[in-house]
Amino acid sequence: MECFGHDINLTQRDLRYTAIPDLRDAYHPGEELDCIVKSYDAGNAALRISVKETESNPFEGAELRHPVGSRRQARIAGKYGGGVFCNLPDGTVCMCSYSYQHEDADFMVGDTVILVVQRYDAEKRQMYGKILSKW
Repeated sequence: MECFGHDINLTQRDLRYTAIPDLRDAYHPGEELDCIVKSYDAGNAALRISVKETESNPFEGAELRHPVGSRRQARIAGKYGGGVFCNLPDGTVCMCSYSYQHEDADFMVGDTVILVVQRYDAEKRQMYGKILSKW
C-alpha cells in the first residue's frame, strides 16, 4: 500500500475486522481506500495507518445482537490452529470449534454453517461459538 509517498505493508488484520480467505478477492491494484493516520515518526519517516478503523468494530454491541446461547448463520472464512473463523452477516467474527459429531474434514472455507454462541471475551474482543451443522 502507498500512502503519502510511504510504502506500507498491511496484513488482513490491518484492513478489516472480518476474516478474508484471500485478500486478492477484496482488494485490487490501484484501488483507493480510506485510512486513518495512527502515528508518524518524523525521525524515522515511519507512518502507521489503519484502514479498518475507518468503520465501526462489529464486536461493539455483539453481545446484544447475538446473546449467549443463540444460534446464528455464518460463513467459514478461515481455519487456523484447530479453530475456525466464521463471519456472521453483520460482520462479527466468531471463533468456533466443531460440535462432537463433526471434524475438520466435514467443512471447507466458504461453507455456510449454523453456530451457537458460547461466550464473549471482552479483553480480547472476541466472540466464541460451536459449529452445529452446515446450512
